Amino acid sequence: MTPISNRIELQERHHQIFIEQAPTAIAMLDKNMVYLAVSKRWLKDYKLDEQDVIGRSHYDVFPEIGDDWKKNHQDCLKGAINICDEAPFKRADGSIHWIYWDVRPWYNLDSEIGGLLMHTGDITEQKEKELEKKRFETILSDCSEVARIGTWELNLLNNEVTWSDTVYDIHEVSKDYKPHLGSTLEFCEEEESRRIAEEAIHDLMENSREVDLEFEIKTPKGNIKFLKVVGKIEYVEGVATRLFGIAQDLTSTRESERQLNKAYNELDAIFSSSSIAVISTDKDGVINRFNSGAEHLLGYSAKEMIGIKKPEIYLFEEELNVFKKDMELEFKGDSYDADFNYRNEKIFNTRQWTFKRKDGSTFPGLKSLTAIQDKDGLNDGFIAVITDISKIKEVKDELRKKNELLNFAEQITMMGNWKWNVITNDVKWSNNLYSIFEFDSEQSELNYDTYFSFVHPEDKVMVSQHVETAIKIKKFENLVHRIMLKDGTVKTIKLMSEIFTNNIGEVIELFGTCQDITESKKAEDKLIEAKQELEIFTQKLSLQNQQLADFTHITSHNLRAPVANLNSLLEIYSYAEDEEERTDIFNKFSSVIDHLSSTLNTLIEALKAKVGDANEQKEQIEFNEVLENTVQMLSGAILKSKAVINSDFSKLSSISYNKIYMESIFLNLIGNAIKYSAEDRIPHIQIKTEVRNGKNIITFKDNGLGIDLDKHGHKLFGLNKVFHRHPDAKGVGLYLTKTQIESMGGTITATSEVNVGTTFTINFN
Repeated sequence: MTPISNRIELQERHHQIFIEQAPTAIAMLDKNMVYLAVSKRWLKDYKLDEQDVIGRSHYDVFPEIGDDWKKNHQDCLKGAINICDEAPFKRADGSIHWIYWDVRPWYNLDSEIGGLLMHTGDITEQKEKELEKKRFETILSDCSEVARIGTWELNLLNNEVTWSDTVYDIHEVSKDYKPHLGSTLEFCEEEESRRIAEEAIHDLMENSREVDLEFEIKTPKGNIKFLKVVGKIEYVEGVATRLFGIAQDLTSTRESERQLNKAYNELDAIFSSSSIAVISTDKDGVINRFNSGAEHLLGYSAKEMIGIKKPEIYLFEEELNVFKKDMELEFKGDSYDADFNYRNEKIFNTRQWTFKRKDGSTFPGLKSLTAIQDKDGLNDGFIAVITDISKIKEVKDELRKKNELLNFAEQITMMGNWKWNVITNDVKWSNNLYSIFEFDSEQSELNYDTYFSFVHPEDKVMVSQHVETAIKIKKFENLVHRIMLKDGTVKTIKLMSEIFTNNIGEVIELFGTCQDITESKKAEDKLIEAKQELEIFTQKLSLQNQQLADFTHITSHNLRAPVANLNSLLEIYSYAEDEEERTDIFNKFSSVIDHLSSTLNTLIEALKAKVGDANEQKEQIEFNEVLENTVQMLSGAILKSKAVINSDFSKLSSISYNKIYMESIFLNLIGNAIKYSAEDRIPHIQIKTEVRNGKNIITFKDNGLGIDLDKHGHKLFGLNKVFHRHPDAKGVGLYLTKTQIESMGGTITATSEVNVGTTFTINFN
């Protein structure tokens, strides 16, 4: 062997001796992960004391090592170092070891990697203690949270106060809040609580007395809470340096106590009630409780019953025997057992009994009998709660009678009632509803589809949408529709319903009535038909009356203009200066009188004729002819005012219209233009026809006084509405004109400017 080989072997031997004697867990492995040396601590930590690991593969000794670890080893054999402070290591037997490790390569004298050095430590015991501590702290934290217990501390040297998170939570303040010695008083609004807190703070500061008190606080959120505060003083060299302790939220406890007291008081009230009998027996059946309600209902005193009598004294033997047999069937089945004692069973039974009073009278009662069990689950007696149902029976009898009357009323009114459970789709019908639908109640179970199958095919969509909408908006409007019976008979029914919802607003049930209104519907249709005929007759009569009124207005209004015209001509005639002028005026007299006679004759003939629709009296009218007649009728006013009238009927020369209405329209609009002309200028009137967008239009434009439409526009065509102080203004002309135009299916509008003029536009269509 060469000196170098001897030196290498000696070095490796020294390493092995060092490793074997090392106080920590160390292992030396070659490049093939075969053990060259291990410390005794390694063998102990990994429970390998009974094994000879030298010369064995690391992976044979630890078969649980996975591919990830094997890759780490290969990285270390290439020069890497793998260090971990703590990690769980699961052994092949399922146990968990917590270890730390340092794995790195070792080098030979030639500075070549000869294998790995593994230095590990078993920290399982330390880790388990740490985990146990964390578990304990978690449990303590959870308990504190559940019990609503927080910690606090007061540094008595600088009065600095520290709260735990739970204390902040109890007081319902954010972590930004800075607690101080007087914080408690900030939350005490109730006088007694403030007094308790002030005394505790005084005793602490003056007498170094420890804290143990309960009081009420009000949080910034307005919630009332009950707080328990306990504190201990810590002394350093005889000097009190800090006060520390706990604060517990007792609100839920106080509420539970309140609820418990309430329940106890309610139970006591029930037991003390004079309207409910509460009677209990011991295991031998002897009465041991007999409340005031039992005394009142049965007539016995508690003194003469408790410890002396059994319930048989106020029960009938026949009913008691029936009860015993029922209990035998319930607990023993059909088999008869002579030794059966129902008192040994866990009975909970409610039924109607007949009770005997002390004076011999009887009354019906509802009794709930419950077995009382001891701590071992054995019957220790019974408790019975009895209520007098005499009134209920009377009400039920009355209800039965009313139901009979209801059934009779349903038959008379051809009505039935129904109920539909939307959740289960169960439907119930009254007997008369089966009769209306001529449906056999024994054929099948009822549901919504049963009813829907009767709906007339033409009404199915309407009915379905109506029901869906009713459920959606939670309101059922009355519904009339048709049904078709199995034999093809069609009936008309009327549905009325109320919708019921649960506590979260979901529709759960519909309850309502169904009435056969077939005959009444026929009568109603006949009545509607008669009503429609009457309305048509009334409309015709009204129209005739209106036309008569129109004729009256036309007569009074249209004749007023010719008469005024004659007066004007007469006035002009009286001022005439020569015979030629008088002759001309006299000729106009003759013309006006002729037109006046013609107008009267036309009106008389119209009144003699049958009054009907104004549209039925239409004829083809030439606008030029109507204008010429109007000018003749107003010749006196035209001469006196020197009015100039221009017309253009080139685009529409004639129209089919009611002649009397047309002459009235021209007379009113031209007459108004002259009547309300301006004093400082000669009246100019322009009349023009046209066809605009297929509409027949005529306009009357003047340069008169004009109308303030902002002020008077809403009443321009109103009856008896005047807008100027003219002595002849009556407020009839425009109203009459608008009425006549609209009766012929047209419209009239106006535009105007004060002291400029007015334009009236008539749309004959």
